[in-house]
Amino acid sequence: MAETTDQQANSFDNNPDEVSQNSDAEYSNNSDETTEHLIQSFLKLKEHGQSSRTKALRLKENDVIVAIDGIGYHETIDTMVDMLSSGDDNDLWLLTIWRDGKFFEVFTRGPLGGIFEMTRPDESQMISDLFEKREVGEKGQYKIYEALRDVKRVVDVYDTSHSQIAVILPPIWLFSQKMWEPLLAIICVYLITFSVNIYLFVLAVILVAMYFRKGQVTLRRSYGMFQDRQVWAIIAARSDLEAQQMCRNIDEKVNFINSLVKPFKKNETLPRRKLKSGNVPKVTAQFM
Repeated sequence: MAETTDQQANSFDNNPDEVSQNSDAEYSNNSDETTEHLIQSFLKLKEHGQSSRTKALRLKENDVIVAIDGIGYHETIDTMVDMLSSGDDNDLWLLTIWRDGKFFEVFTRGPLGGIFEMTRPDESQMISDLFEKREVGEKGQYKIYEALRDVKRVVDVYDTSHSQIAVILPPIWLFSQKMWEPLLAIICVYLITFSVNIYLFVLAVILVAMYFRKGQVTLRRSYGMFQDRQVWAIIAARSDLEAQQMCRNIDEKVNFINSLVKPFKKNETLPRRKLKSGNVPKVTAQFM
């Protein structure tokens, strides 16, 4: 043992630079492994903060932020806050979210708030492998969709983009959205004002158009809540079909108004076969 110690001491005395280089190389390798592990991790939502944007986006705890604008994100929460805070207030960021084995996209403006943690190595690897197979389009191709769901899991998904038809021809837009009560109210307003005075009718048309220019999305959401639905999800999709498919990924049991996907049907349980009395073996008890 003493000889080994003396040899190590002599080796250090004779080649101090070589020993130092070996130590630096070993430290560098460990540091690279640690850095590689951190780089491959994602941010997972641990809990919502007070008045955080994560609540408004209907995110859930354990949701994982996989990518920003289609590029995998492996940085820290501070870096993400700086990134989402940059630019104008109207700038939208496309986030790819992982939830319970499924991906979906959402738009956000500004920092998310909330408390995040890093994903586990095995979880990060699994998400990375699956994300490589996912196609995320250009940010400009996506639109914001709101999904309202009732207790029977019937979902109303609609595009929140501004519609010029709603401004120019409100009755046509209301008819296309199947909003029958507001449609009837608008027609009554038009008929009453037209019968009273033509100028009053023109004024009513202008006022209705001004309202629909600003409040068409609010009216659409309010009508859904009037039908006992609540805001369930806010997603980003490139088409109505893709929006419904994303909602189906989030909850496989939902059905849709104006469905573009195959409706969900509960698995039919096979009826129990009734055994005829002749096929049932008789069991007789024997007492000793």
